[in-house]
Amino acid sequence: MTLKRVLHVGVVVKDFESAIERFKSFGLPCTERTELKELGVKIGFLPIGDTALEAICFVDPEKGKNSIVRLQKGPINHICFEVDNLEVSIADFEKGGARVVPGYPRVGAHGRVAFFYPETTEGVLIELCQI
Repeated sequence: MTLKRVLHVGVVVKDFESAIERFKSFGLPCTERTELKELGVKIGFLPIGDTALEAICFVDPEKGKNSIVRLQKGPINHICFEVDNLEVSIADFEKGGARVVPGYPRVGAHGRVAFFYPETTEGVLIELCQI
């Protein structure tokens, strides 16, 4: 298995526009915005070097309320690693005791993704992404 780089770190924000403006004032302009209406979430990507912050704002409390991303508590939500081969990386993580969340892998914001239950990855919600 080869983890290529930290692709992004997801952070939960309460007010999407306010957070985007504040991060911009820190030198982190938002270069991509998307809304996943089926999950009730707005997402913005703020690149820095060869990685990014992913600002996540839950805008509809009823949609996606049981998703693994929404269930993770705290402002730092998850760490995403880019991989060359998602299936091989999933198998390697599973050999190490991690459990992939049902319904994954699937298409994400930047390619095919998989999340692992945090209780099997030392409390950290880990996402793997094959671009």
